[in-house]
Amino acid sequence: MRQSRRRRGSYYGYDSEGGSGGGGLLAALKEHRWLIDTGLLVMIMFLLLFRPQRGRAHFWEGAGDLTGFAPEFSQKIVSFTPDPGFLPDNASEFFTDAVQDKWLGLVPPGLGYVNVVDPSTYDNLPTKLTDFEDDEYVVTTSVTHQLHCLHSIAKAYSTMRLPAAEQTPMTEEEVWHVGHCFDYLRQSLMCCGDVALEGQQTTFPGDPTLSGSDGWDAKHVCKDYGEVYEHLKTSAVNHNKWIS
Repeated sequence: MRQSRRRRGSYYGYDSEGGSGGGGLLAALKEHRWLIDTGLLVMIMFLLLFRPQRGRAHFWEGAGDLTGFAPEFSQKIVSFTPDPGFLPDNASEFFTDAVQDKWLGLVPPGLGYVNVVDPSTYDNLPTKLTDFEDDEYVVTTSVTHQLHCLHSIAKAYSTMRLPAAEQTPMTEEEVWHVGHCFDYLRQSLMCCGDVALEGQQTTFPGDPTLSGSDGWDAKHVCKDYGEVYEHLKTSAVNHNKWIS
């Protein structure tokens, strides 16, 4: 028996003259090709933007970590209260073990120097520090740098308040360092941009009715510093305890 020849326009054995065959489907797909391409592009963009990435959920967390190395920390309401123990009225007391231990209690072992394991999995990492092992990716952390700088300024201020006979002239490097710390803390404060509202002072010396704010008792939205401390302690490159 002679094989019948397919009619022109048939596709995969279906006759295009039927009006609802495969040829019609192909024509419809071609006609709406732009819609299909657009849908695929949107799907690809969605997958790229929302694919699971380590530590990226808090990418734009205020005063957070852009790289994704640090976790997202809980927040808590904190009222600031005075504690003169960090900078005693008697300048010589600043250099006692009791006061220095108080400062050391603020910072975790390693002073925020952390080893980033598998650095290729993080974005925007700063250049690693040079005085560690080649197979380590060690960087430091802003909050501990800030506390280190504040301690350096407090030390310089306390030294200046000592009797002249007890003062030790600052070296050129120490002078530079204090200047660096003022500028660094200035930018850190502006970066955090704490806009908590503060009311009438209660601790100014002299007239208690003097108008002004000392900032005490104002309520601030803060990271849970206990969580920050534990994160830095766990990630520390070593467990040396120091601040100056």
